[in-house]
Amino acid sequence: MYKTKEINAVINAYFAEHKDVNQILAKDLMPKFIEAEIFLKDTTSKGSPIREVLVKLESENRLHQIPSVFQYKRKKNTYWYFRRIE
Repeated sequence: MYKTKEINAVINAYFAEHKDVNQILAKDLMPKFIEAEIFLKDTTSKGSPIREVLVKLESENRLHQIPSVFQYKRKKNTYWYFRRIE
C-alpha cells in the first residue's frame, strides 16, 4: 500500500551513490521517488507525498518499515529525514 520496499530501495541507492552524505531531508528525495514511479509528481508543498506516507506509517505504528527514517519534532512542524544506516 505504501510501497515501503520501493521507498527503501531509493533511499539505499541514494546513500550508495552519495557516500559523503549521512542524512537528507525526506522532501529532497522526491525527484528520486518520482523517477522510480513511487509518486507521480510533487505538490506545491515540496515533499508532501512522502511526508504524508511517513505520517500515516507513524499513526499506524509502522514507521519501522523504513528503518532509515527519523523525525525532528518542533511545536508546530515535524521535519522528516533519512539517515544512512551502517
